[in-house]
Amino acid sequence: MGIHKVLYPWLVVGVLHESPSRLGVAQLALLLPNLLFILPGGVVSDRSHRGTWLSLLFLLFLLPLGLLMVAVISGELSFTMLLLFGITFGSLLAFVQPARESLLGYAAPELMHQAVAKVMATQFIAQGIGFLIAGQLGNLSLPELLAIQIVIFVLSSILIKRSHPLPKQQPEELAERGEVETKSVKQTLLELGDGLQLFRDDKGLIHLLLIVFATGFLAFGVYLVGMPLIAREFYNGGAELYAALQVVFSLGIVSANLGVMKQAKLNAKPGRLMVVSFLLRGSLVGVIALVPSLWLLFPVVYVWGFFSGLSMTLGRTILHNQVSHAMRSRAASVYQLCLLAGAPLGAWVCGLTIERIGLSSAFVLIAGATLLVSVLTAVFSPLWHLKAVRSA
Repeated sequence: MGIHKVLYPWLVVGVLHESPSRLGVAQLALLLPNLLFILPGGVVSDRSHRGTWLSLLFLLFLLPLGLLMVAVISGELSFTMLLLFGITFGSLLAFVQPARESLLGYAAPELMHQAVAKVMATQFIAQGIGFLIAGQLGNLSLPELLAIQIVIFVLSSILIKRSHPLPKQQPEELAERGEVETKSVKQTLLELGDGLQLFRDDKGLIHLLLIVFATGFLAFGVYLVGMPLIAREFYNGGAELYAALQVVFSLGIVSANLGVMKQAKLNAKPGRLMVVSFLLRGSLVGVIALVPSLWLLFPVVYVWGFFSGLSMTLGRTILHNQVSHAMRSRAASVYQLCLLAGAPLGAWVCGLTIERIGLSSAFVLIAGATLLVSVLTAVFSPLWHLKAVRSA
């Protein structure tokens, strides 16, 4: 995923030299399938054996990567091909995310914040390595980078199946499993409704979704579109600078999670801390709008990543501590839906705004919107007073 997060947007702006609005469209194509498939993905995951299901999904990533490699080798790489790649890749992610997230349900509730932090730290250390590899685009060919991705997905498929093997089942268990797998469409819709019901009945959780949507729209929107344009427009850099910014951002995320891992208990008011981190991220976007020198840019991006990592960990911990294990995939899919509903829309709007008023002005506007949302949440939302309640 680290290689993908650098390579995909850079193919749009650095190889095909498309406009900011087209970069927004490309990110929209990648993220929009989540809106369509992540809720069904949560239902399928709750019905399936996680290891077997994830192993299959990892192998299916070879399809979009293979198509992209063929297009590159044949010289047929185009914006349309990248959109097709983004749609396919994003559709698979919609099924992977709730299944992978639900594996956190095996952690003890009182240690959930540490488990989430460990997963986040491991994930972003790995992504940082991917960013470094993708930053070698000038030294490695595009087919070589895609081949590395293919090998990693194959290895991931093998390892997840080995770490979560299919348990031996008795004949009656197999019969019950067959009944589950043949459930009707009506039953599927009822199960989707159960996932949504969790949030409708809890004002704290519904406001968690609202701040997550705002994070997707404002914070992730500017991250997805603004970050590659920072490298290209502000500093006349290439894929190496863009990858370096991604690495520093990931180091910030890892640092935040290493800090959380050392905490014996979760913060007493995790919702409040989440809102504060949201506000501070918006403030840092305003600092970047001033086009600081590189020696200042990297620390700013590091702190931006730190508060992003803290916010992500807090949000996921709040979710897992208040949802039963049997419902976690569906709850995670609703959570991811709100995040990813905001992200593609935010990426598209951010691209259009940059084209209309310029990169610096767009960043200032986003910083102001973040401040407004933070103040409204602090004054009116129960999330500000939400305690670290843990479910049984």
